[in-house]
Amino acid sequence: MNWIGNRVSYEDHKDFFTMIISSKTDHWKIMVMLIWLFIWLSCGLVIFYFLFFTKELQNQKIYFYTFLVFWTYFLYKVVRVLIWKRFGIEFIRIDEDKFSVKKSLWGYGRAKEFITSNIKKIKLAPLDEKSFSKVFNDSFWIVGQGTIIINALDKEYNFGSQISKDDGKKIVKILNSKINKLKSAS
Repeated sequence: MNWIGNRVSYEDHKDFFTMIISSKTDHWKIMVMLIWLFIWLSCGLVIFYFLFFTKELQNQKIYFYTFLVFWTYFLYKVVRVLIWKRFGIEFIRIDEDKFSVKKSLWGYGRAKEFITSNIKKIKLAPLDEKSFSKVFNDSFWIVGQGTIIINALDKEYNFGSQISKDDGKKIVKILNSKINKLKSAS
């Protein structure tokens, strides 16, 4: 098994090629998110208690119902990110017939499959290093969009969330060489 950075591993098997992109992040970042989650839960539960079990907030019900809707949304988002950062992987498999990318949690997930001969190009997403979208995409409190783009039949699909530019270049080079090798063999 070969490694690119500390999150990407790949292996060339007899009849196919696999690459695994882990979503793991630094331990301190997970701890910060867990602390934030605990504080967020505490705030929401206090509002929930006062709204439904006391008469303190009777004059402001609409405001606090709206607050709880937004609170629930952001609770969902942070739990989703924590689960992804702890258990999520992106699994890429290339063989003679197809190229598949699967975003997986605990082994579950739907693979996006492409016919290998239909893939035109794999490239890095053209994001400026100092742009807001690049900085936001690399933030540890979100799952992030993919930084590598597959162009197949004039449609684009991205994968490789929060991959560094250097690791992304290496991944693109390896995947393009594997695809070109398979195309030339057939």
